[in-house]
Amino acid sequence: MKNLRWIALLVCCALSCLTVPVAQGADLANKKEIIKQARDAYYSLRRAGLSEFHANIKPTWEIALKKELQENPEGAQNGLKMLNGLHFSMTLNPAGKVTVEHRSDAPPPNEQVAQGFNQIYSGMDQAVSGFFATWSLFMLTSPFPGDEIEYQLQDVGGQYRLSYKDGNADVITTMNKNLTVTEIVVNSPEFKSTIRPQLSKSSNGFLLSGYEGNYEPTAGSGSVQLKVRLNYQQVSGLELPGTLDLDSVLDGAATQMQLVFSDYHVKTTQQAAK
Repeated sequence: MKNLRWIALLVCCALSCLTVPVAQGADLANKKEIIKQARDAYYSLRRAGLSEFHANIKPTWEIALKKELQENPEGAQNGLKMLNGLHFSMTLNPAGKVTVEHRSDAPPPNEQVAQGFNQIYSGMDQAVSGFFATWSLFMLTSPFPGDEIEYQLQDVGGQYRLSYKDGNADVITTMNKNLTVTEIVVNSPEFKSTIRPQLSKSSNGFLLSGYEGNYEPTAGSGSVQLKVRLNYQQVSGLELPGTLDLDSVLDGAATQMQLVFSDYHVKTTQQAAK
């Protein structure tokens, strides 16, 4: 269970306080139109009618325990029996807040296992919430600031560079002329974070299909490198997560994890209005 340090991926995922030194140069005269086009170019579950959803989450523990299964097959198999008795689900509410629920088939046999279960519950909560903090930025809301936020947009080396402040952080977003974001850099007094999204084109706009990220605290431990790959499934006509693969390195310790989402219960804005 000590291999579950992948929970630190949430630190890199959480983009709730974004920022980077403001780029120099004059704003483009048509910046509002460019940002409007950029917002419209991305798939939005809110525009598609999503209000909230609930889903089951099944970790593929064999991937997380790959090393243990090779080095100590018997011990790892015993661990898998207990881990497969843990069940997880999540709810994303109309405000975009994620809640993770859990239960076990049987109570832990002793205090040591109970502590291990609690660590896993906490880790799953933080990992899922952390992932959805980044996912929501692209799939639920928008990676671009609203008109009420002061921002700069420059043409730098044939790419757009968008700069603005969010709280005490500086954000620089770089995107190609086809409006695909290639990098978001965030500088705050507490950390520096970089996200490089992978986007796929759909008939309804760009979908977030994965990302790579780095997180460096300004002091202490907690350095994270992260790689995320994401497949979608259609539920009630909406693009929602199917399989999520996570590779992370926390302070030099590498881990892998896979989460499978199923049994969705979706509520649309039309249903919510009734």
